[in-house]
Amino acid sequence: MPLMTTMRDAVVLLLSWGSALLISWGLRFWGDQHPAPLQAPWAVVLTIVLLPALLMAGWVLLSAARPGAGEGGESIDSDQETR
Repeated sequence: MPLMTTMRDAVVLLLSWGSALLISWGLRFWGDQHPAPLQAPWAVVLTIVLLPALLMAGWVLLSAARPGAGEGGESIDSDQETR
């Protein structure tokens, strides 16, 4: 594995974890400043809970229905696999 790929992966990992930590810290700070329970309407709660799952399901179904889906994977009769 080339060094640049490894460094790029490390940077992406640090940015992802760092941003999650900052968001978590911000939400914790906001919760300390506003101790009253948050009253969200049921429509907002259902949207937050169901929308990501529906978007992922749509993405999977659309990518599976695309022409040529499944092509481009590993070849069965490759000589490289036996060496």
